[in-house]
Amino acid sequence: MVTCGFSIPALAIQDSASADPIITSGSSPTSSPANFNFAITAPTLSRALIQFSQQSDQAIVFSDRLTRHIPAPPFIGEGTVPEVMGVLLRGSGLSWELVDGRIIAVLETRCLSATGDASNCANSEQVHSQYPVYDPGLEETYTYGSRVTGSRIRHQKYGQASPVDIITAPDIELSGAQTIGELLKFVPAVSGNSTSTAISNGGDGTATVTLRGLPSSNTLVLINGKRVANDGLAGDSVDLNSIPPAAVERIEILKAGASAIYGSDAIAGVINVIMKKDFHGVLLEAFYGEADAGDLQTQTHTLQYGTGIPNGSFFISGSIYEQDSILSRDRQVSSSADTRGLGGADLRSSATVPARVTLAGGDTLILDKGSYRAATDEDLFDFQAFTTAVVPLERASVYSNISYDFNERVSGGLEFQYLETDAESTLAPTPVFTAFEQTPLSISSTNIFNPFGQNIVDLRRRLVELPVRQQRDESKVTRFGATLEGLIETWNWELSYDWSRSEAAQNTTNLVNANNLQRGLGPSSECRGAALDDCVAVNLFGPAGSLAPDQVAFLSVDGEVSGYYKLSSINGNITNEVLDLPYGKGALALGAEYRTESTSKRPSELIASIGTLGGTNFEPTRGDRQISELYAEAILPLWESQNSTTSVEIEAALRYSNYSDFGETTNPKFGFKFQAAPGLLLRASYAEGFRAPSLNELYQGNSEEQAFLNDPCAQASNVGVLPGCLLQADPTRNQFLTITGGNAQLNPETAISHGLGIVWTPQSLPGLVASIDYFRIDQDNVVDSSAQFAVNQNAFTGQFTDQVERDDMGNLQLITANNLNVGSRRVSGTDLSLTYHHRKRRWGQLSVNSSATYISEYQSKLDASSVRLDLAGTFRDEASEGLGGIPEWKGQLGLRWSRERWLGNYEMHYVSSLKELIPGSMDSRSIDSWIIHDLQLSYSFDLLAGLRWAVGIDNVLDEEAPLATSAFNDNIDGRTHELKGRFWYTKLSQRF
Repeated sequence: MVTCGFSIPALAIQDSASADPIITSGSSPTSSPANFNFAITAPTLSRALIQFSQQSDQAIVFSDRLTRHIPAPPFIGEGTVPEVMGVLLRGSGLSWELVDGRIIAVLETRCLSATGDASNCANSEQVHSQYPVYDPGLEETYTYGSRVTGSRIRHQKYGQASPVDIITAPDIELSGAQTIGELLKFVPAVSGNSTSTAISNGGDGTATVTLRGLPSSNTLVLINGKRVANDGLAGDSVDLNSIPPAAVERIEILKAGASAIYGSDAIAGVINVIMKKDFHGVLLEAFYGEADAGDLQTQTHTLQYGTGIPNGSFFISGSIYEQDSILSRDRQVSSSADTRGLGGADLRSSATVPARVTLAGGDTLILDKGSYRAATDEDLFDFQAFTTAVVPLERASVYSNISYDFNERVSGGLEFQYLETDAESTLAPTPVFTAFEQTPLSISSTNIFNPFGQNIVDLRRRLVELPVRQQRDESKVTRFGATLEGLIETWNWELSYDWSRSEAAQNTTNLVNANNLQRGLGPSSECRGAALDDCVAVNLFGPAGSLAPDQVAFLSVDGEVSGYYKLSSINGNITNEVLDLPYGKGALALGAEYRTESTSKRPSELIASIGTLGGTNFEPTRGDRQISELYAEAILPLWESQNSTTSVEIEAALRYSNYSDFGETTNPKFGFKFQAAPGLLLRASYAEGFRAPSLNELYQGNSEEQAFLNDPCAQASNVGVLPGCLLQADPTRNQFLTITGGNAQLNPETAISHGLGIVWTPQSLPGLVASIDYFRIDQDNVVDSSAQFAVNQNAFTGQFTDQVERDDMGNLQLITANNLNVGSRRVSGTDLSLTYHHRKRRWGQLSVNSSATYISEYQSKLDASSVRLDLAGTFRDEASEGLGGIPEWKGQLGLRWSRERWLGNYEMHYVSSLKELIPGSMDSRSIDSWIIHDLQLSYSFDLLAGLRWAVGIDNVLDEEAPLATSAFNDNIDGRTHELKGRFWYTKLSQRF
């Protein structure tokens, strides 16, 4: 949809990212006293003025540079043009006047003293600046809406063939969220295995987002429409903790495949984070909050400054964020790994204190009050008494940009970002499973501490004499971008260069040196003492405290990993948005992109040589590639009725990509829009997409971990029944040695996406926008390295014996699973949204914003020979190779009230119930549905202009996260629910 207008030099058709005048048009004379029905709800004055022009059919010219950073008050209801303009411009420092009796010109108000200098308006004469310049007699043209994620061409809001959600800066403020990951967690389209600081064991302090329940590598994250480097430890996706929320203008969420527009990774959709620009003044802001339990103390301090410079603008933002921890033992649901009392299962560890010892005859014993007795299933270790549930995090960031207009037709900009994060999680002391480590471990019969006089192969011991393991994750992100853009007649051109580098380091303390442990458990003749042969005999048989200080020093070692991910790109594109076609104005975009990516992950020597216990051992990873791409996009009106109330328009895009590591691919996208009535839009889309294998998936060195798996042979009912279960495996084990690795021969994942939707904006009810959109994603060649699949196939068919190794007692010893293109998925469902802004009354202004996502099916196949599993409405933890929680329904409801200087906000978040398998059995249970309520109230003071105070409470009713007994972290689905409980906060800001 476009609106007619009057043109000044061709810069008039620039979008809100430029600093040029914007002109829209209409035919109604401003002097008319007629009332119009308005529903103006834009977050910024620039967009509000465009909405005003569209809804009043009134021509208007204004400077985007002066208006795009100014917040706009909503106006819902009837009003005359002068009344509404007065409301929109109140307090902005701008005024308006009628030019030629037909065009509104929005002008900057300046005050001149008697000497002609700028001064206080209270004692001087008000004058209007001459910016923007208007000359009578200009020709008529067309003005387009803003460029929205999912297209290189500008669109009006609600005008795209694919749904886009927009979270504005005021929305971020009202949410109280202090990280982007926290903000996106409750978006209805987000489900599955997104990470955050709520993931401690297995996390690394990063945050990711997962649209449609697909892995985070299937959602493309952009900053200002440009790609940035992934997580520094050879990550598959961008770390959201590397984006400071204080500097964010808005977040646009495209909920559809977009490989034709952006290339790889945009299978589930796109998250585009738009940073602030042209901020004027100074902002000081402080935030403090803590959980009702007295922990999770969180504080943020922000300083921002922006100013105009000759022919441009400058903006800089700095912030410091600190979040304290939540300990697992400080919440009822997470206090113990044994949740049988809550209706769950017992997931305590069989690495106990004192040790569990299995003798050659099969008897399992444990030391009790100085003598050994038979071990029972209750002799287990509760590791959650030691762990952090929410990881403490510190973040310091600076973001800056500068723009400059070289002349009427050429402008440029630079931006820079630097950010540091520091997170530290706590894990229980290191466990030892001598029979199930890759380094051969057994206690010699001649070891001086061995009381049994026989070689002990299977001993399990938690080394509580060593301090708890501390995992510290540090990252540094640097980003630079330069853009040059301009106009040649009706063609807009843009050239840009972007460079980003993410560096990360991980240090884990109090691991065990596997090589030293091997020597210390060996024959006494080969370990005579530190002074003789640099070996200390190790006692794993005694009670807690039996490891002497010299043994602890001999075993204890730290593990270090460092790495980086670097990306640089050159982009060029041209667009023409005023193509003359029989049924209206069309648009065309053409472009090219060249980028390079490289990554490296470097472990310390012991980790690389599989020489530690208690952490992940892996070989180095290193890879790079070059990508060249060409793309084209068009919007073409096919038909329009004579009264312009109905129309048909198509969107088409095509992208060719050439990768140095796997070859080339071409992906199209088509969109269809039918304006069936003034307030009814029908839309449909079809897109083919791909995801290039990540550098980590291609080049990852062999990696060793103790994976959480379910062994079917541990169930007595399967022994002698399943072909691969000849003996019953140990039912007390839930972690198994697993080796995974990269595969340089991987092919891209491919996908086909469909969308069909309706957008309803009834003229009879101004302020209402409702939409319903059906989506379906079919994905093939999914990259997977499923150890669980190999274990299941081995048990149920007796195959995969080269990947699954068992000992003489039937216990799993080693599973090998490298990356392969083996899986497929099909996800379908419906998005619903409704926004309504009620007419302003004496009691204030009320707005409603609600959205929900229903996943009707989530069909997943591990490989071509597997049966399809419908994961909709289920939970399976990532630690068990699952895709996380995929609720059938997820929704939110927001109510916003404003009156004069008061602003209130209420939000409700809902997640439907989930099904999970109870560990150690084939039975399932239900994870309860979850609903929480958040409140915020703020007031802007009269005494000191620009002072604002807000207070808020998240989870007002202190609703506890529901039990997920199969969850690896804290007995809850920490990616879907929250452990923190009731959380209160306050925020004070002063703007000058």
